[in-house]
Amino acid sequence: MNFMKTLKKTAAFGMAGVLALSLAACAGNTEEKTTESTDPNSTEPVTIIVTNGKGEIDAQFKEAAQAFMDANPDINVEVNSIAVGDSLNVFDKLTASGKVVTLAMFEPYATLNKYKDVGIDLSNEKWVAETDSAFKNAEGQVVGFPFAVEGMGLVYNQKVVEQAVGGSFDPFSINTVDKLKELLDKVKASGVEYPVAYQTEAWSVGNHYSSLFLNQEEDPNTLVDQLKSGSADLTKNEMWNGYYDTLSLLTSKEYNQYGERPIGQYYDSAHVAVGKGESAFLFNGNWAYDSLQAVAGDNFGFMPVPVDNNADNPLNSKIAVGPTQVMVINKKATEEQQEAAKKFLDWLVFDEAGQDFLVNKAQIISAFKNNPNTVTNPLGVAIADAIANGNTMPFSTNYISAGDWSNSIGPEVQKHIAGQLSREDLAKVFQSYFEGLE
Repeated sequence: MNFMKTLKKTAAFGMAGVLALSLAACAGNTEEKTTESTDPNSTEPVTIIVTNGKGEIDAQFKEAAQAFMDANPDINVEVNSIAVGDSLNVFDKLTASGKVVTLAMFEPYATLNKYKDVGIDLSNEKWVAETDSAFKNAEGQVVGFPFAVEGMGLVYNQKVVEQAVGGSFDPFSINTVDKLKELLDKVKASGVEYPVAYQTEAWSVGNHYSSLFLNQEEDPNTLVDQLKSGSADLTKNEMWNGYYDTLSLLTSKEYNQYGERPIGQYYDSAHVAVGKGESAFLFNGNWAYDSLQAVAGDNFGFMPVPVDNNADNPLNSKIAVGPTQVMVINKKATEEQQEAAKKFLDWLVFDEAGQDFLVNKAQIISAFKNNPNTVTNPLGVAIADAIANGNTMPFSTNYISAGDWSNSIGPEVQKHIAGQLSREDLAKVFQSYFEGLE
């Protein structure tokens, strides 16, 4: 189960804000098929066990599996979905019972850590060329199929911002801290007293905002490894410091609705404020859309978080986007099962029925350039456009333990926001945390 959804139901993390689907009854039920090939000369169908880590699309996933089997009678797909709210991966349950899962869905951090020895190398698969989100390990091998894609950045109310700038607004034009401040001042001048409504809860300022600095390296794992080894000094790291300079601006008394008391439970209040146009910006992800649309019919978009005044710095012109659920082919499956699983993944990417399932039926943001469908909510559309235009960087939360950061890093960042912890001491917290990892 996605950590954010467990922490904050109203956040509807784990794509619930994008899916807009009714929750299906989906305990770890096993749907077994007995479909056999209609060709009397053929062998028995090969059976693959597939785990679905997104229980809210259990019904849609099983419908897709049936459509795939109808088109491929030589393959039998057995779908097992996690129960909504269950923190134990269905992969673990099946493995403990003696079954070999062929195609497993994991969260990215778990893919690189707990399950790092499960998957085969998928680098040579045809679908890799259709996506910028193929999930790689530290060695650069593609180990995960990007099933569910999400993004985060500065969410903005388009109507409020366009009124302030006097016309159409290009969010990627705000590519320096000075330009951000100028925009905030324009919004204030338009009559919005506090342009920002920042919900500075531990998960938001911790595992989300405070992981963004990892993207200063092309591969976030590079900096993670340096921090683990103790070879990186964050007190002298310009990008790390830059993100906290920007955070200070976003949470200041001058611009933030909660600036006088920046630490508190403001999630619902922040979304109401931006949804109604009482404020213009908040830092969050596409999962926030349900909360925003509940109070207004306005359009919303994403803007990058600028980190310095260098307009050529790629961090200033990209939003964090990436797979939050990836599919892995188990090396313990037979070669025949592995080939069948590869065929299923290709079907999701290249077959019209597979494309329709991902986007139209499951309301998942497609990571694949060849998928002609788009989700219907504006934050999903903004992410899809950013992917198409190359305005994305890795979803940095995938490279840390979200639970650890919410419980340990987040509260320390809150102290810094409240003026109770110096920047230097905050850097020491980060470095001690990383150096304590295995």
